[in-house]
Amino acid sequence: MPKDVLLLIEKSAHRLSCYDIDGGELLHVVPLPEFPHEFTLNADCGIAYIGHYGVANSGSEDTGGHEVLALDVAAGRIVDRFSLGEGMNRPHGIGMDGMGRLYALSETAARLVIWDDPRKGGAPDRTAPTGGRKPHLFAVTRDGRRCYSMNLDSNDVTVFDPQDPSVTPVPVSTGEMPEGRLLREDEKLLFVTNRKSETVVALDTVTLEITASENVPGDPVRIFHDRRRSRLMTVDYRGRSLTLLDDRSLKTIGRVELEVPPISLSFDKSMTRAFISTDANELHCLDLDRLAVTRKIPTGKEPDVSAIVSLDDNAAILTRGAAVT
Repeated sequence: MPKDVLLLIEKSAHRLSCYDIDGGELLHVVPLPEFPHEFTLNADCGIAYIGHYGVANSGSEDTGGHEVLALDVAAGRIVDRFSLGEGMNRPHGIGMDGMGRLYALSETAARLVIWDDPRKGGAPDRTAPTGGRKPHLFAVTRDGRRCYSMNLDSNDVTVFDPQDPSVTPVPVSTGEMPEGRLLREDEKLLFVTNRKSETVVALDTVTLEITASENVPGDPVRIFHDRRRSRLMTVDYRGRSLTLLDDRSLKTIGRVELEVPPISLSFDKSMTRAFISTDANELHCLDLDRLAVTRKIPTGKEPDVSAIVSLDDNAAILTRGAAVT
């Protein structure tokens, strides 16, 4: 019988951990190079691609890492690692399109690095300029022909074609220090959180015009879509809160106050719970109907992004034990 588990990057513990989402037990630990930050899953959730950012945060001036690591999720072990190439350091944002291409965003080179078939590993097939300064996260369309880069230092979102590096990126001003991004399922709207402006905006992906804006105090750092309840949820780091927004009007419809700063979150498959990574080195389990924290799960140091996957009971990651890597 399949078992749902949560995969979690723990940045300052330098590892990816696997947790039982029902009992909260730590099931397995995968050691990683120092300061991993983001990961993405392939279509069948069998492989997790982890960017080795290599520094504690975006304020660091250190060179950082330059690799992507491929984790066999069921086996619970790294099966491949490949370099972004010379000068392509600090891969932070990482994602895949609907064609199976893998993308990693080099913050120092301000370029998107692309593998057409990451199963083969090896050198990337090409890179494309983002046109912004200190790109941190991105969203890419399913066909891979349009990418939106969140650029912390140039305070803009740039739009470009990753498959044609000769096309000049188009900058769009959404607010100060854009970071969180969410491309709506129909790809007609891009939602962007601007941390210093403390706003969330909706960007029309055809006209590249802002169609709605809402003030969200408290440093909105990430944004997620609760489709079951037709609402957006921002993670407000300094505000120690989650803000709820109507997914059509972008108007604020509620707020969840937390005891500690939240960092990121993921939803379970039934969309009944959200698992919130927090600065307290805990996952807080939020009942999405009652908007109440029902459980706290201890984690390693600095939990960050997470994802919930279904695994067979006999998967090695479930049977080896947490101490085996």
